[in-house]
Amino acid sequence: MAVVFVASSLVLGGVLWIALPTLQDDDRESLHIPTSFDDLQALNALLNKYRDIYPYRIVICYVTTYLFLQAFSLPGSMYLSILGGAVWGVPRALPLACTCVATGASLCYLISAAFGPALLTIPRWKSHLDKWSVKLASQKDNIFSFLIVLRIAPLPPHWVINVLCPHVGIGLVPFWMSTWLGVFGVTVIHTTIGRGLNEMTSADDFHLISWRNFFLLSAVVVGVLIPVGLRTYFKREVASAADIEEADELLAEDGDRVLAVSPVTRVKKTAIRQAIDPTDDEGSEASISLFDDSEDEDVVLEAGPAVVLKPTEEWRPSV
Repeated sequence: MAVVFVASSLVLGGVLWIALPTLQDDDRESLHIPTSFDDLQALNALLNKYRDIYPYRIVICYVTTYLFLQAFSLPGSMYLSILGGAVWGVPRALPLACTCVATGASLCYLISAAFGPALLTIPRWKSHLDKWSVKLASQKDNIFSFLIVLRIAPLPPHWVINVLCPHVGIGLVPFWMSTWLGVFGVTVIHTTIGRGLNEMTSADDFHLISWRNFFLLSAVVVGVLIPVGLRTYFKREVASAADIEEADELLAEDGDRVLAVSPVTRVKKTAIRQAIDPTDDEGSEASISLFDDSEDEDVVLEAGPAVVLKPTEEWRPSV
């Protein structure tokens, strides 16, 4: 890491030495990364002085410095975004600053991917990795939107996201795109502040915390979460439709399906008694054959009292 940092510092110094125009002695004192409002005002005056004479050189120096700060997570990126709005205006400074942030964070991503395994042997970093691995796994279906929201939120720090993302399965392309979109709202605020930098007298004029900025960031968050809500809704609808279609296919293949079978109830046969004429031999034989069921073992025959019919005048047999 020390070798990479020293080499990157030499590259930055070489680019600035080649690209910077020849400065007057009084202007050299203002040429450093701003860390206060006065430094920002002085550097703004310097860049506006040489912007029209050396436009491309100023852009190269600005981009190289921005990438260096982002690659090693050094402070000063906010001042550079404000400075970009003051020098080039919001329409040009906004996409330029967002691209610098996303590309510089990607360089930090690559550095972490190369040297991170040794860093993660430290228990503290290992615990951070495990915690964020669980959070990212819970947002697997909405990982892109989740990364954008992390960039808008003040916590965790952005350098933590840059260092951990290559070790939790986040690819470089979605990382770059989510970083660009995630810093868009904040960069709008910074470049808008820079537009009025020349009229400001102190850092209190920045008004970073205001209702306008709050509603702006809230609108960005809502815009990011709308696709998440739509994805969740349609996912449930598709799952419900798939279940119904599967049930219809099963019914079409199997026909009628027996869902439950009731227990079998055995009905006992009861003896049927018939009034007969004891003098009628055919009736007696018929009645005996009616009750004679040798094949059915469940029928129980019981002898009841004989039924005697008294002869009447109409039925009295002739002698």
